[in-house]
Amino acid sequence: MSTDPAMVPQAQAGSSRVLRPRRIEDYDPQRLGLPKPPGFIRTFFRRNPWIIDSVLMGLFYYASIGSVLASANGSMPIAGVLMSAILSLGTTAAILFRRFIPRILAGISSALLLAVIPGSTGSSVGVIAMVIALYALAVYRSARSAWLWTIIGTIVATIGALSAGLLDVAIALVAFFGYGMMFVIATLIGISVGNRVRYMDALFARAAQLARERDQQAQLATASERARIAREMHDIVAHSLTVMIALADGATRAATSDPGRAMDAMAHVSEIGRTSLTDMRRVLGVLTEASGEGPGGAPSATGAVPLAPQPTFDELRPLIDSYRAAGLPITLTVSGAVPEESATQLTVFRVVQEALTNALRYARTPSRVEVAVDFTAAGLTEVIVRDDGLGTAADSATVSVGSGRGLIGMRERVALYGGTVDAGPIEPRGWRVHARIPTAAHPSDPSSRQESTPL
Repeated sequence: MSTDPAMVPQAQAGSSRVLRPRRIEDYDPQRLGLPKPPGFIRTFFRRNPWIIDSVLMGLFYYASIGSVLASANGSMPIAGVLMSAILSLGTTAAILFRRFIPRILAGISSALLLAVIPGSTGSSVGVIAMVIALYALAVYRSARSAWLWTIIGTIVATIGALSAGLLDVAIALVAFFGYGMMFVIATLIGISVGNRVRYMDALFARAAQLARERDQQAQLATASERARIAREMHDIVAHSLTVMIALADGATRAATSDPGRAMDAMAHVSEIGRTSLTDMRRVLGVLTEASGEGPGGAPSATGAVPLAPQPTFDELRPLIDSYRAAGLPITLTVSGAVPEESATQLTVFRVVQEALTNALRYARTPSRVEVAVDFTAAGLTEVIVRDDGLGTAADSATVSVGSGRGLIGMRERVALYGGTVDAGPIEPRGWRVHARIPTAAHPSDPSSRQESTPL
C-alpha cells in the first residue's frame, strides 16, 4: 500500500491542521496511512533514541567517577580500585549501546556489584547499572531473559553485600529483599514498556501484511479480469473473423458464376462485422470507469455502447446458423432440460463456439459436423462437437495458424466449475471435443426434448 506524501492524514479527529509530509516517515515508515500517535515527548524520544542513551551514559559516567574516587580515598586496595574503574568504564560504554547488547551490560553490571565494596558509594553505581540493564533486557529482548537476570542480579548483589566479611543473616536478608525489590520493579516497568512496543510493532506488521494482501488480491483480481477479457475477446474475434473469412472466400469464388450468392455472402460478412464490433466495444467497456450510457440506456454522444448480458443457451442456434452460412454442415442435438444456471449456459455457448471456430478454420471438406448437448444427467452437462474433416495440409494455399489459446481458454473456463475438456483427433478422420461441466442437480423434466436439426 502506498500513500502519497501530499495526502497525509490529519493529526486529530476534528482538527483541520494537516501534518507536515516531511514528518510522516517518523511515525509511519511503511506508509500505511496511520495517524500521528499522541504524546509529543514520547514521540520525540522515539525518533531520537540516542539522546536518552547519551544522557544515561553521561550520568552514569559522573556517578562512576565519584564512586571510584570515593573507593580510592577509602580502605579498598589499589587493585580493587583499578578493577572498579575498568568495570565502571566498561559499564559506561555498554550503557550507550544498551539497546543492542543488554546481556553484556547485565553481565558487566553483575561483575561491578561484586567488585565494589558494599556500603560505599560504589555499590549504588552497580545497582543503577543493573536496573538499566534489566529494563533494556525486558524492552529489547524478552521478559524471560529479564527475569533470569533479575534472579542473577539479586543473588550477585546479596553476595556483594556480604563480601566485606560481615556474614550476618539480617544483612543478607535485607540486601536480598532490598535489591530484589528494586530489580523486580525495574523488570516490571521494562516488561510493561516492552510489551507495548512489541504490541505496536505487531499491529504495524499486521497492517503492513493486510495492505500487501489487499494489493495482491487487487493484482490477482486484475489478472483474472484480464484473462476473462482475453477469453471473451478471443471468442469474439476468432468466431467473427473465421466466419467472415470463410464467407469472403466463398463470395470470391462465386463472384463470376453466381453474383447473387456472392452478394448474399458479403451481406452476411457486413452483418457479422457490425455485430462483432459492437460485442468488442461492450467487452472493452469494462476497462473504463464509465460505460458511456446516456439517458434511458442509449449510447452516449461519445459513441460508447452500453454493456449487455452474456450469451445464453437460446443464442446457440443463431450462432450455429452463422456457421452454417459459412459452409459447415452442422447437426445440432439437444437432450434434456436446459438448466437455469446462466454460468452453465454461457460455458456451453463458449465451448460450442470455440469448437466450431476450430472446425471452420482447420477441418477440410467436412461432410458432417455434429454438436451434441446433453443435460439428462443430474449435476452434469456434456458437450460433444465432432467433425469428419481432414486436417489442414502443409502445402495448402491458405493455412490458418492458431496460437493454442482457444483450447487453453476453453479448458480454463470449464475448469472454473470443476469440469474437464478432452480434445483430439479421432479415427479414421476428424476432430472431437468433449466437455464435461458439473452443474447443480435439477429434476428430470418429462417434457425433456431431444431434437435433431439437420442442415
